[in-house]
Amino acid sequence: MRAALWPLRGCVMLLAVASFTAVHARTDCRPAPPGVAQLVEIRPGFHRVQGPLAEFDPCHRSVQLSMPGFFADKIADKPPLMIIAHGGNGPGGAEQEMVRRMNARGVATLLFDAYEMNGFQYRGTSLFLTGATNESRQRMIFKATLGAYQWVRQDPRIDNTRLFIHGLSNGGSVALNMAAVVDPAHVRMVFSEGAPSAGIGMPDKIRVPLKMVFGKIDNYGGRTEDDWMHLRTDPCVVNQPAEGAAPGSTQRCSLRNNPNAQGQSPFQWGEQLKAEGQPLEFWFYEDAAHGLLAGPIDRGMRTYGSGPTASQRFGWIGATQAAAHRFVADLMQAIKATYP
Repeated sequence: MRAALWPLRGCVMLLAVASFTAVHARTDCRPAPPGVAQLVEIRPGFHRVQGPLAEFDPCHRSVQLSMPGFFADKIADKPPLMIIAHGGNGPGGAEQEMVRRMNARGVATLLFDAYEMNGFQYRGTSLFLTGATNESRQRMIFKATLGAYQWVRQDPRIDNTRLFIHGLSNGGSVALNMAAVVDPAHVRMVFSEGAPSAGIGMPDKIRVPLKMVFGKIDNYGGRTEDDWMHLRTDPCVVNQPAEGAAPGSTQRCSLRNNPNAQGQSPFQWGEQLKAEGQPLEFWFYEDAAHGLLAGPIDRGMRTYGSGPTASQRFGWIGATQAAAHRFVADLMQAIKATYP
């Protein structure tokens, strides 16, 4: 549900939310049609999503357009806004913590659930966390995020010349692809956190400044303890382009293009763009794994699939409080630097 006009609070806010949503719902709702996004099992316990994908629906119950509260920092007359592309398990604690921290610092946020928009009732299961391909997850998130960007830049309550995009994990891959399709007149910067190499690929050119964010001990999905996310490569066969994405690596490295070849790591891709003079920068954080706002460091493991084809991978998540605070401080410094 979307938030009320800033900075209304309490019961007045709830009433305004209901009223605003009821009026707005008559003009811009885009519910998914029947038969959207079909789930196909490709091996025991592991799936791929096929078929048409849902559009972004601003009236969907998962949509949270949150404005800074009454006691929040005030950056400008109208707040900037951060679109949050969720990770592989849907909107969770890290995404909600980003909402909380940004709102408290004067930044509005837009968070939504791309999986639920596609008709999946997955809460309480490991369906998307460990049971679906990266490209399936990213294609759904990318289409919803692109639609969210096109929708929210029309909202009169926010500064639509200062939009920012953040994505974590699979959402990080979505974010870096968004950097290639957004209009610089609206989006000032993109933050891609913990993006894997596998999925919808990486664009050849970006249109806005991109910050690639990694914890130095991020081994999420790795086969060994030191299989770091930013250095990992995957075979081209696991990649598939996303609808609406800019030209990029999937034209050379995907299920259909050189499937037996090995793709680039996020670090290799980023260094290549930097060498070409494109506006990309890496942010690395000590004492941080996958998801800097996911809570204290948890050195756990993850099992992908089930039965004889199941595989166990490393899945370290979280960061120290100091690392999380540094990350948020860096985000705010970058956002405020876009103001004169």
